[in-house]
Amino acid sequence: MRLAVIEPLPLGGLLHYATQLADALAARGNDVDLIVARENELAGRSGPATRRELLPPDAAPAPPDASRAQVALRRARTAARLLTTWERIIRAVRSGGYDAVLLNGSLDMVLNAGAGLALTHLKGRVPLAHVCHNARLLNRWGGEEMFVTSGPTVALMRRAYPRFDLVFVHGERSRREYEATWPPTRLAIVPHGDEGLFADQPPPPAAEPRILFFGAWRKMKGLPVLLEAFDELAARRPEVRLTLAGPPVPEEGESEHVLAWAAERTERVEARPGYVPVEDVEALFARARVVVLPYLAGYQSGVLHLAMTMGRAVVATDVGDLPDAIADGETGYVIPSGEATVLADALERVVTDPALAARLGAAARARVETSAGWPEVAERVEAELHALVKETS
Repeated sequence: MRLAVIEPLPLGGLLHYATQLADALAARGNDVDLIVARENELAGRSGPATRRELLPPDAAPAPPDASRAQVALRRARTAARLLTTWERIIRAVRSGGYDAVLLNGSLDMVLNAGAGLALTHLKGRVPLAHVCHNARLLNRWGGEEMFVTSGPTVALMRRAYPRFDLVFVHGERSRREYEATWPPTRLAIVPHGDEGLFADQPPPPAAEPRILFFGAWRKMKGLPVLLEAFDELAARRPEVRLTLAGPPVPEEGESEHVLAWAAERTERVEARPGYVPVEDVEALFARARVVVLPYLAGYQSGVLHLAMTMGRAVVATDVGDLPDAIADGETGYVIPSGEATVLADALERVVTDPALAARLGAAARARVETSAGWPEVAERVEAELHALVKETS
């Protein structure tokens, strides 16, 4: 088949996912265009899929001490970039001569949701699939709510989703919640895939009892629970260390508290606020004995699959489809969300036992290679797209 895989974001987990999926589909003999932004963080890497850097680069970030005017200007530039991005996506879909198009990325902001709806109207006859990484709309702003249940973005997504010819989700729980939230849509379940682009082989087991939290500092990630759990753990195991690495998200209200907490514990806690470049990720995971995902909400996680690819034990909460990716007690531990003492106990069990951590990590690596590797993901995606093309031709 002649296929296109499209990812608008120039960096981050969604770009990594789209790139690896496109290459895996191309490795199966398909003619695949990977349509991405110019100056994206993987621009220097080649693969079986044809790279087409058609989309505009990201707008320059506002400085940390930005004024309101500078923040407003950044937002205006971002909006302009998004409009240009989607205009080019629509043009590429209509003129590319593809048998099917797979749109990755997120529709969880009003401009993207509206553009996604426009794409379903303007795509022509080509079958259009979408990878839905989160079955419900996560709240990206302040407040205690984890999900957005009303408003213009939700209204646009309710109109857009049924117009896709096929939507991929990452597990049975995602499928059930999608069906309970959105209008009827043709759905297919596929695994997430590994994160082999970060390292061919996992680094050796860590030498120190270090816990790693990796990813954006969003409220759905459960950082306050982790901070409470670490204080409890450090009181009885003062040798334990914690690294918090990832970009703060000021709009959600977690960042200031996390930074202030870490500043009071510099002997035990390393805070690395900011996006971690691809070339620095392996060294960061190499120092960690266990990776923690204390999520309060979510569906699937590239961080989880990255940890498993790196041969690291994981402690994660029972949200979304995370439990299905972890063999509890074999590759890591699955615990209830929101319970700091239970989290502290699970982390203590792994981080203070290097032999256990190494055994769990090795099993995690084997599991992601055999059950969620990209050859298997691509085979299942290809089969679903082939059936769709056959039905619509």
